[in-house]
Amino acid sequence: MFFKKKKSGPVDIKLKEDQFCCTLEDYSADVKNTYCVMASADNYYLLYRDGQFMGMPRPFGGPIYPFSTDPTKQGSNKDRKKFHTAKIVCLSKDFNLKVNWGTKTAFVLSDINTNKAFKVGARGTFYVNIDPTDAARKADQFYSKCISQRNAELFNTEALRDFLCESFVTQIGAKIQEYMEEEKRSLENYVGLMPAEILKISEDLCPKMKDVFGHYGLTIVPEASSSSILVGLEVNEIIKN
Repeated sequence: MFFKKKKSGPVDIKLKEDQFCCTLEDYSADVKNTYCVMASADNYYLLYRDGQFMGMPRPFGGPIYPFSTDPTKQGSNKDRKKFHTAKIVCLSKDFNLKVNWGTKTAFVLSDINTNKAFKVGARGTFYVNIDPTDAARKADQFYSKCISQRNAELFNTEALRDFLCESFVTQIGAKIQEYMEEEKRSLENYVGLMPAEILKISEDLCPKMKDVFGHYGLTIVPEASSSSILVGLEVNEIIKN
């Protein structure tokens, strides 16, 4: 009879160049109690055991024992047999994604002062990362809502960029409309804006958009995005024949 050799630790998880997430999943029956994954301080390491999120055992790096009652310490074989599966998700702390966006089709706004209709198109660039204010919970949100139902190996930065851009464009129009209504200026005043005027609008809009990806555990980085979240704004009156 042949016996499958059980894994023992330590094991390293390495992210590829264009990869911000990778996962490692094991069964307790396939590993020894010495099995551990070495966490690096450069990444977030999330532990899921038997489908339950167990937090981030090593926020500053060190060995994670996925089948130990205390994941920061080597457990016994008795501990190991209490659990069935464990998955460790590695997320890059350096994940700071640049997203270029633009409206493919201009949206229509009605001037609150004159009732004239205007076509509005916009474009810009923002930077997004995992919200560091509660890194473990936010990283879990990001993984659960953006990645867990996809192939983490294929869902690279380009795929995530496209996903976020599509979600962003559906909401930016409403924020631009909200901003213009708060300003109580005629839409005619936004036709042919100078660069300095667009910069001012960008800086005013950024705080309104900061948490647009909050349900994904992500935040728009204001320091990097404030001057670029809006770099182009085209407003043109719709002339009726």
